[in-house]
Amino acid sequence: MGAVSRARLAQLAGALAAALACAVLAPSALACPGGYSYAGLYALRSAAGIGASLSMLDAPNVAGGHVAAWVGVGGPGLGPHGTDEWLQVGLASFDSPAGRLYYELALPGQEPKYVELASGIEPGRIMRVAVMELPLSHDEWIVITPTGIAGPFHLPHSHAAWAPIATAESWARGGSYCNVYAYRFGDVELAHAGGSWTRLRHSEKLQDPGWRVHRLSRSTFSATAA
Repeated sequence: MGAVSRARLAQLAGALAAALACAVLAPSALACPGGYSYAGLYALRSAAGIGASLSMLDAPNVAGGHVAAWVGVGGPGLGPHGTDEWLQVGLASFDSPAGRLYYELALPGQEPKYVELASGIEPGRIMRVAVMELPLSHDEWIVITPTGIAGPFHLPHSHAAWAPIATAESWARGGSYCNVYAYRFGDVELAHAGGSWTRLRHSEKLQDPGWRVHRLSRSTFSATAA
């Protein structure tokens, strides 16, 4: 799976403008973008965790690669000395439309580890998931899902370092391989020092060309094909 870097977030506005300019000259160029693309929200400040109620509004169509909806922290280049480090949990679909509950852990200097927790998840089924730092143990994180608690995982230098993200994701080879998804993120919450949780209030959109983020409230949104 993928994670979003700070540099990636900063580039979105310019990339969107460039993409729109290209679309005027070649409308089909953006129909099936290759690589990773995202549609979601990112918090404006660091937090000790993030949770949301995830569901598929419709069965995804995965022509090549995967689609996912996840909440998480960290990203490429955000670990010690510019290493990759992140923790995310959510729903993913690969070669079949049914969803899979998973978490993914990336530690400095190691390949990301994908762990599947459940499969056969159908549209409309709501899965409450979260990642959070243990209140009394800096840099120690857990994953919370309906299947139980995973961890703790030691993420070096992560304490008070990352602004959480709630996003849908697609990875495709591009060309004629077009992925389509429709996810709902309900009641997105942030964790704070001491273990308290509050609804997400201040955030910015993460929206690549071809995808649409529709805010239903400050803390609830859908992510779909544009």
